[in-house]
Amino acid sequence: MFTITGLHSALETNKYEGMMKKLFIIYTVILMLSACGGGSTNTSEDEVPVADAPFQPIESTDNLSIPNNREFDTYNVLILGNSHVAGLDSLLTEIFAHAEVNKTVNFKTLGGLFLDTIVNNENIIKALQNSQWTHVILQGQKYSQSHTISYPTNATITWIQRAKAIGATPILFPEHPLANRPTDAAYVHGIHEGIAEKQSSCVAPVGLTWNKALELSPRLDVHHSDGNHATDLGKLLSAFVFYETITGESADLLTFSDTFPGDAATQALFGQVTSQAIIENPPCDF
Repeated sequence: MFTITGLHSALETNKYEGMMKKLFIIYTVILMLSACGGGSTNTSEDEVPVADAPFQPIESTDNLSIPNNREFDTYNVLILGNSHVAGLDSLLTEIFAHAEVNKTVNFKTLGGLFLDTIVNNENIIKALQNSQWTHVILQGQKYSQSHTISYPTNATITWIQRAKAIGATPILFPEHPLANRPTDAAYVHGIHEGIAEKQSSCVAPVGLTWNKALELSPRLDVHHSDGNHATDLGKLLSAFVFYETITGESADLLTFSDTFPGDAATQALFGQVTSQAIIENPPCDF
């Protein structure tokens, strides 16, 4: 026999169970709509934000052949190296303008460091990969001034691979010899030739050309007071070597320019020794 209190309790219980059933049905419908993509806040796959992929240099570990870009109408030349490349771009720009080789020429220098120091520098790698360079001059391979220590060449090899992977001609820049140290030239040139044997590259005979000039004219003012860096005149001699290496045109045919360092006789000497050194030590095996 139900009492009023018992009846009230039963009604409350039935009411509670009914409300719970309704809530369960609503919750189930919401889940089904979400699973079917019925919600208005769903994002399509194309709109899902994707995290940036880690930067990957464009390079090949294969020993690709050296791209021959001499016949291009436009030369875009990137120069990488330390303090020894300072001013090379401006001298080369003057030489090309004076030579009237009918080329459009653009130079960019990223200098101040050794090649192994910048080998993983993302900004410099991107600068290499994001423009259509025809030539890449590489200076800054470490070497022992006492000729007694062998430094790794892996970084230089990597830069050569990267240059060839984008279709640019890699040109190694062996430094000129220290003042009164002519044996440096063959030693440093030999290091770079060894690199080119492992990974094909041009090797500009800079130091060997300097030796020829100093043999014929020992009083040339080509060394700075530190005995290491080049004067403007010394930089001109190196620039002659790169002019002929890039173009294949004889530096010996360059005429005198009063905008270049040195007098007419010195500039003529530079052209002669450059072309002779390149005949004896061809930079590029295309």
